Amino acid sequence: MMKFILPLMLAILCDQAFAQTDTAAAPHRQSLVMGANAREGAFVKVLTEGDSTNKPSPVVITTQRKKITILTEPRNWTSTADSMADRLKDIRTERRNKFTYWSGIDVGVNTLLGPDNSTDLDATADFMTIDHAKSRFLSINFMEQKIEFGSHHVGLLTGLGWEFVNYRLKNNNLLTYNADSIYGIPVQEPDFRKNKLRQMGLRVPLMLEFNTKRAPMPTEEDLNAMRSDTTGTIARGFEHSRRHNFHIAMGVVGSWYFDTMYKQKYQLDGDTEKDRSKGDYLLLPYRAAASVRIGYGGLNLFAEYSLTPLFKDGKGPELTPFTVGLTLIGFN
Repeated sequence: MMKFILPLMLAILCDQAFAQTDTAAAPHRQSLVMGANAREGAFVKVLTEGDSTNKPSPVVITTQRKKITILTEPRNWTSTADSMADRLKDIRTERRNKFTYWSGIDVGVNTLLGPDNSTDLDATADFMTIDHAKSRFLSINFMEQKIEFGSHHVGLLTGLGWEFVNYRLKNNNLLTYNADSIYGIPVQEPDFRKNKLRQMGLRVPLMLEFNTKRAPMPTEEDLNAMRSDTTGTIARGFEHSRRHNFHIAMGVVGSWYFDTMYKQKYQLDGDTEKDRSKGDYLLLPYRAAASVRIGYGGLNLFAEYSLTPLFKDGKGPELTPFTVGLTLIGFN
């Protein structure tokens, strides 16, 4: 039973033993010794030694076979002023994050526009006609930073994300390319169940963001009042919520694509076949897109219109990517 009794004694007596020997005199090395033996039975002792300015005060627990020493060191507490400043800084950071709408998971659909900004492509670009509903966009925006201009109402937003762009080809064409151009070869058999071109890369925004909702910061007097307010009424008055907030952000998003894949899926002799091929397919490895993000409360919609073409200059038809979607999951 001793191994169960001693931890209980430590929990009950540790604070009391040190509290009874607390003094404002010169620091001494204090040892709290707990144990049990045949002569004294269970015992607790506080031993005071010499100067302990640079020595920790140990707690020693003696059992029949073991001696356990716990070393304690003084902790330097910050002043009330420092604590207030740190708390106000934390609240300001929380407010800034709450009213920033970049980080999260965005989903959307892609389309390709011709020179006249129409989805009806001419004969030279017909092989790149896509199924818009199945040409999906996904981005995982995992990092954000905003510089506020005085308050949360206006700020310059940047960040980092990982994006996947899929173009699901509508016609039964096989894409192929050489050093000079990309083109599609009509195929009768097999019938492609999936025929898509995919790009993967990193994205960085630079946008000016606006929020309309008021979200006042507490003062030091408010923080002091919160400590004594048992009802939580004062604290609730400074809770920052996106509810009823209208937000809009405008700017550019730059993307760099480091991976391109072309994939087909079809049936052959009753078996499902999948073909994958890597290569740049003469796609431009970077993109700059004009972007707008707009919403109300927790809802966020976005649109991105590419300022750069899909293909390298002169290597393919003149097509402009355009994406619309929404934030499925926000990280703030």
